[in-house]
Amino acid sequence: MSKIGIIIFARMSSKRFPGKVLKKVVFKKTLLEIIYLRLKKYLNFEIIVSTSRSKRDDKIVKFCERKKIKYFRGGLNNVFDRTINCLKKYKFESFVRINCDRPFVDYIEIKKMIKIFKKNKFHIVSNQLKKGCPKGLACEVASSKIFFNLTYKKLKKNEKEHIFNFFYRNKKNYNIFNLNNKLYNKNYRLNLSIDRLGDLKRVRKIFSKYGNIYVPTKKILTELKNEI
Repeated sequence: MSKIGIIIFARMSSKRFPGKVLKKVVFKKTLLEIIYLRLKKYLNFEIIVSTSRSKRDDKIVKFCERKKIKYFRGGLNNVFDRTINCLKKYKFESFVRINCDRPFVDYIEIKKMIKIFKKNKFHIVSNQLKKGCPKGLACEVASSKIFFNLTYKKLKKNEKEHIFNFFYRNKKNYNIFNLNNKLYNKNYRLNLSIDRLGDLKRVRKIFSKYGNIYVPTKKILTELKNEI
């Protein structure tokens, strides 16, 4: 069985909401910690926080060390290169990509995606190749080989920062499966991410309503779609 890892991409230099990854969201837990704990509780895979060598991201490293979370540091803007080096260091043959703006990361959806990926020979299993995924729930499972086989020096600037853009733009050359989720489709206009300071209030309200950070995303979409 190929070694699958989960990589959480986090940085302090968000343009719209700097430092959001270490903002306390609810129950004295930061955004990064909530995402990590939701994944760790239900997915039995190695989890790595990928951040940069920027001085500003020293805070993320210190947080990870304090919480005993594994991390990797690389270039700030060339995330593609950082991803390749992270995959090599931890010997991941495939990985799940999670951005650190997603407090309601859907571990049930990820389980389905990993299962599909394992049973088939897809290069990428995605839930955002087509429109229909609410903001904050996008995810990919991908083979490390397609990253290793691509010379990142030939990539455009935005393809180095947004690591799946090249593959989506050249999807005819790759075997990509898009997981269709009917509940996602019904709620695709909802925003479940934290992009701005104002999003914190909404997220805090949802977690407080359920009294824990592990509430299934499906439950939120089913019960609170008119409140989000």
